[in-house]
Amino acid sequence: ASLSAELCAKNRNGSKTYKRMKFEIPFIKGPGRYLINVAGESFYPESFAVLCGPRREDGVNIEAQAQLDLQDDNPHDKHAVRVSIQGHPVGHLSREHARAFRRTVRYGELSMYETFECAAIICGGWDRGEDGAGHGGVRLDLDLEN
Repeated sequence: ASLSAELCAKNRNGSKTYKRMKFEIPFIKGPGRYLINVAGESFYPESFAVLCGPRREDGVNIEAQAQLDLQDDNPHDKHAVRVSIQGHPVGHLSREHARAFRRTVRYGELSMYETFECAAIICGGWDRGEDGAGHGGVRLDLDLEN
């Protein structure tokens, strides 16, 4: 698996000292296929309501930017990677994808970071009345497949 990084400078004065790295979040550019499904979205209906508004008959398909946070202190999985959009939690990477993501970012130019960003699509969240309703979901544009 390979990830390339384009650093999106989010610093205050434009200087490039190591100390300033806290203010930069690397943007990971994927292949444009959005194949990585976020897990556990059904636990965050409030986040989807804020991000997408009321449910629609055909659901949504919204382009977004996701933030991925390494969660070394997660009590359920010390290798967890939380996924948020606009500050709202929407789930986690699956165990398999979290480990692949961590292996990729822990070596090389991205090893000093704990937070990353990538392109995402928010989808689903349909409501067809008596015919049922679906949860919102998120797909990420990351290359984690071998």
